[in-house]
Amino acid sequence: MTAHALVQDINKLVSLPEICNKLDQLMDSPHNSIQAMAKLISQDVNLSARLLKLANSSLYGFSGRVDSIPRAISIIGTTELMILIMATSTMMTFKEIPGHLFNMAGFWRHSVYCGVFAKRVAALCNVLHPDRLFIAGLLHDIGLLAICTKYPDMANQIFDELDDKEATTNKKIYEIEQELFGYDHAEVGRELAIKWRLPEYLQDAIYYHHHLEEADKPILDAAVIHIASEATHAIEVGAIENFDEEINEMVWPLTGLNRETIDEIHDEALPELEEMLGILLPSAVK
Repeated sequence: MTAHALVQDINKLVSLPEICNKLDQLMDSPHNSIQAMAKLISQDVNLSARLLKLANSSLYGFSGRVDSIPRAISIIGTTELMILIMATSTMMTFKEIPGHLFNMAGFWRHSVYCGVFAKRVAALCNVLHPDRLFIAGLLHDIGLLAICTKYPDMANQIFDELDDKEATTNKKIYEIEQELFGYDHAEVGRELAIKWRLPEYLQDAIYYHHHLEEADKPILDAAVIHIASEATHAIEVGAIENFDEEINEMVWPLTGLNRETIDEIHDEALPELEEMLGILLPSAVK
């Protein structure tokens, strides 16, 4: 089975919440407007509350108080709002993965931190609208959830190999996936992004953050996600001092950054991480 076939098949097992489908239809409608979107979103109390918290968070840095859904939409933008809702809704989409196999709270904590880190890295690289890299970070490993949902036993095999302290080689998770399936979670994630009609920049960031050398042109977004993902993992395992050993050498000239810059971002990102976890995780991951 190819990554594309897996995603088509996974649609039978999991699907985005109905609000995402309705918003997607509304975005394509000639009657689409901020007021129409606000009316639809307001029907979901939890989503409305989460949206207002996000609009008032440091992610967007708006100076005034945002106290209405239409105002929140105007700040975030209709397209980015749709993507953000789909991204945060995935926290409920893949909720049937067995707890003994996968720590969902830990997965989303990693993803949120990667998003926070990516936004800050992107700002230093002068990326246009760096807040959109938060969403890319949030979704960068989404393909792993699809693999765990479809193939829980083989996913367990992958995690066992990663945890094998006596292994003679330290393989990356995507390398093990490629040996087992012929594709990896980055490719599956891109197929999901295509299926969900997410923008091309998200499709590329999700796939190329593990495959920078395959791109036929420099992809700054993917380089940013690569840095953010590797730094986040290093922080989680207490090895931030050695994280640059895992960095693809292509990213430093592409981003214009260096190791010292990443250390500074780590120190500055912690308060924002806790803020975004407080907004996203309590209501989304049980």
